[in-house]
Amino acid sequence: MYNSGPRTLHLYYRDGHDRVEVTDADKSTVLYVCYRTSSKPHQTICRAATRDKPETMVGQVSFHHFKSDIDVHMPLNPGAAMRKTGWTSSACEVTSPAQDGAVWTWKRDGAMTSNLKLVDARGTVLATFDNASWSLKKQGTITVHEWMPPAALLDVMIVTGMGRVEYQRRSQKAHNGALATSADSRG
Repeated sequence: MYNSGPRTLHLYYRDGHDRVEVTDADKSTVLYVCYRTSSKPHQTICRAATRDKPETMVGQVSFHHFKSDIDVHMPLNPGAAMRKTGWTSSACEVTSPAQDGAVWTWKRDGAMTSNLKLVDARGTVLATFDNASWSLKKQGTITVHEWMPPAALLDVMIVTGMGRVEYQRRSQKAHNGALATSADSRG
């Protein structure tokens, strides 16, 4: 890893919300494409095609309806995993052979926010996700802080970050649905 300063990646919805493109700081160079479906795997994340290489699947993420488990499958990085740190916790630990035994954690960046941060075991912020809740076309930004990881580590950050963002979106949608049902039954 080398110090290269922060790098901001932009997440844009395409095809409604069925696809999210992760673009570089220039907002036009597509680095990753995340395909979203209602069946497992719920997300398939691919490195975008270039002139020299076809699109390459780097990871898949699946969620469980009645458990808080998050399944991560990364064929180029077998052994990568993400799990919630506790039953009531919203934080998710990330481990991968590409991390050389390090443990990273995606967690909320404040109590009343949908923004997230990825920290290492010392609490150093490695990346942040800022939700663009006001936008219909943009999901948000992921900023990789003060360093640029090798491709395998960036893949882990993107796959688990996209998975954590989607987990949060699904949890909020279920919570809002439960509130609406509760309000209807009292009405």
